[in-house]
Amino acid sequence: MAANSALTVSGLDFDSIRINLRNFLAGRSDFSDFDFEDSAIGTLLDLLAYNTYYMSFYANMAANESFLDTAQIYENVASRAKLVGYVPTSARGASANVRVTFTSAIANSVFRTITVPKNTQFKSTINAISYTFVTPKSYTITANSMNRFMGYIDIVEGAPLTHRYLFTAANTSFVLPNANTDISSITVSVTTAGNTQTYTEISDLKTVNSSSQVFFIEPDKNKLYKIGFGDGILGRKPAYNSTVTINYRVCNGVRANGANNFTAVGSIGGQSSFTLKAIERAVGGAEVETIESIRYNAPRIYETQNRAVTTEDYRRIILRDNPDISGANVWGGEENDPPIYGKVFVSVTAKQGTLISTRRKNQIKAGLKKYIIQSIDTEIVDPIYLYVIPTITVRYDPIDTTLTASEIGDLVASKIIEYETNNLNRFDGKFRYSRFLDLLDSANMSIKSTTADIQVQKRFIPSLVTPNKYILPFNRGIFHPNDGYVSAVSSNSFLYQGKICYFDDDGYGNVRIYYVSNGQRNYLQTTGTIDYDTGLVTLNYFLPQAINGEINLTVKVSDYNVYPIRNQVLLISDARIRVLNDTTGQQEAFITSITTVGSTATMSSTGLPSLTAF
Repeated sequence: MAANSALTVSGLDFDSIRINLRNFLAGRSDFSDFDFEDSAIGTLLDLLAYNTYYMSFYANMAANESFLDTAQIYENVASRAKLVGYVPTSARGASANVRVTFTSAIANSVFRTITVPKNTQFKSTINAISYTFVTPKSYTITANSMNRFMGYIDIVEGAPLTHRYLFTAANTSFVLPNANTDISSITVSVTTAGNTQTYTEISDLKTVNSSSQVFFIEPDKNKLYKIGFGDGILGRKPAYNSTVTINYRVCNGVRANGANNFTAVGSIGGQSSFTLKAIERAVGGAEVETIESIRYNAPRIYETQNRAVTTEDYRRIILRDNPDISGANVWGGEENDPPIYGKVFVSVTAKQGTLISTRRKNQIKAGLKKYIIQSIDTEIVDPIYLYVIPTITVRYDPIDTTLTASEIGDLVASKIIEYETNNLNRFDGKFRYSRFLDLLDSANMSIKSTTADIQVQKRFIPSLVTPNKYILPFNRGIFHPNDGYVSAVSSNSFLYQGKICYFDDDGYGNVRIYYVSNGQRNYLQTTGTIDYDTGLVTLNYFLPQAINGEINLTVKVSDYNVYPIRNQVLLISDARIRVLNDTTGQQEAFITSITTVGSTATMSSTGLPSLTAF
């Protein structure tokens, strides 16, 4: 027996496999005088090595596709997710709200309502492509006090389809044959001997028994979905030869988002004379859930059994079920200021626009109800935007660069935009002073030092009709080195008592209104208070005559590290850059027009007092 009679299997690449096979044969006495490189046996070795390599590759891929963490094919990922009870989210049609006014219909004692049927069709065109919108349910519009008809209806993008199947012993589940099926629109009815009964999608397995009229949605091949029924123990099993009717919509996903001009395809509620106005443009359209999203969500849904218990459960469910939402923050009522027990507060940011409508908030709340297991009320509040105002001083050495001071300032400005993009504009986005300066220093090798003075700003739009109390929480300490220090608060201008006025503080906790005459501040009145420790600013019965769009109230903060709290989101605005020659100490450039998100978007609040605005 030759010494090398065992085959080494440690290498799985082609070269290692071929060498192992060659060494095995070379160790056999009957192959001792063979040339394994250039002879025909060398070709056979190549063939064996390739075959072994292919088999090891396919075995490795097959093993990978057997697990959720490593599978790369959508059908396999969806199948693994199904084992833990997770259904990947489908494409979703964009939803809009329109106001319909019937121009010729006049109510009388008999004619008091107009019914707009389900699947009433509308059209909208985006980039020369026409999209179909339909009513997801029927709407009843009641005559108003003027005997006219006007109402608001939701419309959803997608073409409505109906399929009918025969339920038999050999055919108990049905694959919907269209891609981009919006599974949120699926309705199922079963007709047996002329009796039609409606089946509902299963939402909680614990409530299902043998008589429950429920259907199941499962992912199938090619990103399609399959409808199944119970087995008579877990859900009612339809009688054989029953007719199963499935209604659903096929949508275009994100492509219909933004539609805001709609026309009716035919009559509405039997009326041919009407006008339409888009109240809320179409949002919420989404594509089929991605592989990485399924990989992330499936085990967490299994872990919590698809229930909303912790704040992270709420956040994950909101982001999973609402594709138009880019971020969410959730906190319990006990964490609110002041505490409100028995509530969960939710704040969200939209992928398009800055705030979501009341209608959209109600939709999100309704979607959460089936996951909440306790008697806890959910309240959705708007995000509060805080603006970080940096005044930056850059010192550079002109010997180390061919750039001008203005070009150095432009490079620093681009780093400010980069910092906001990568670190802010989200609920967990924190402004870290040292990291901010490090990034600015890296703008060019000629920069010797960078310093910044940081202020924080809130914006609000006061009423010009009614005097109101405005509560503006900064939720951080205000710089106040000693009593009488009067530079903690500043503002832009507004018209008050016929004069162009501003806000400041008196250094003792009072907010004042003043105007400037002959270079001197003239104070009209004390209008509110400021708590230097907590940053709570209160304006009492404030009624300006006119404002320039909004009022910006700016404070100096005691800590340059600015962290958001609860529903706060940080942005950078009104950044200013002074570029100094490090050798002469002279200012050579001053940059002010820096197009950050905070400087280009208007995101003001009403400033009115609210228990949830803290």
